[in-house]
Amino acid sequence: MSVTQPSKPATSHDVARLAGVSRSTVSNILNGNDSRFPAATRAKVLDAAKELAYRPSLAARSLVSGRSDTVVVLLPNTTFGSNLQDLVDEAVSSTVPLGGNVVVRFAGDTPQATFDAIDALRPLAVLAFSPLLPDDRGTLEAAGTIVVPGLSQSTGAGTLPDGGLGNLQAEVLLRRGPRPLWFAALSDRREDTYGPGRRATLEEYCRTHGLAAPRTIAVPLSIEGAVGSLRAVLSETPVAAIACYNDDVALALLAAARELDVDVPASVTIAGVDHTAVGQLWSPRLTTIDTDLRGLVADYASELRARLAGQEPSERLPPHRFTLVEGETT
Repeated sequence: MSVTQPSKPATSHDVARLAGVSRSTVSNILNGNDSRFPAATRAKVLDAAKELAYRPSLAARSLVSGRSDTVVVLLPNTTFGSNLQDLVDEAVSSTVPLGGNVVVRFAGDTPQATFDAIDALRPLAVLAFSPLLPDDRGTLEAAGTIVVPGLSQSTGAGTLPDGGLGNLQAEVLLRRGPRPLWFAALSDRREDTYGPGRRATLEEYCRTHGLAAPRTIAVPLSIEGAVGSLRAVLSETPVAAIACYNDDVALALLAAARELDVDVPASVTIAGVDHTAVGQLWSPRLTTIDTDLRGLVADYASELRARLAGQEPSERLPPHRFTLVEGETT
């Protein structure tokens, strides 16, 4: 009986020989540092790697660099709408070609727990959709880990700026005329890294336009809890404009309005965030803000490619891409 021996895995030398280029050219192109090479050269290397089913040796690269080829996608430990899966899928597909593997990691209960979890992986890079403390960011960079975006996103300890999202909500909520502005936060045990930035933007909007400072109400995702929250708002004023943390909070308040027979939008205007499918199936159809997650991830991946090529961190944050989705609740 004969035994078929497994074929030997292809090496970068094999790819270089088939493509007719040097091994350093193969290394640069397959690691994303390909901007200085002609398109024809890039195509030859990629075609050769595909033909030979070449896979870089992660262990060898880790020994040389002192770090793994892992790209960590760091997400806040907070409640997301259903679009979280879109963000993760896009981040994974965009970063797999840049590293050996992608690890999705939620931030820990404390900044130290978050740093320790990342540091233990010795990653190639971190895509920080959750903020890192400046000292932790500096420690990771000093150890050779690329942190994207290069410029800190923090507006305070554990918070993220809203990029103008709050302004969009305020403007559409107040189109029917002046009325008290509220921020509806999600009643949840997890840390809220987005809410403080949005509240701060609403406060600045009110100061700029000579309006009373916005009030905050926590909204549980239950009919009883949401009814209680809306009652609390209406006990203060007969009309209100409510900027919601996300579409889930907005839908909870719309359900409460139905239970209390409150006219939306005549008495209460409501705007969500996330542009979820469920919000567009409700009656009245939810006014919300759509976030271009694909564009945001593309910006992060582009900066990561540039950093891998040896370029300095960007001096400015990637632009936020928000679009108002007109509904019937404002």
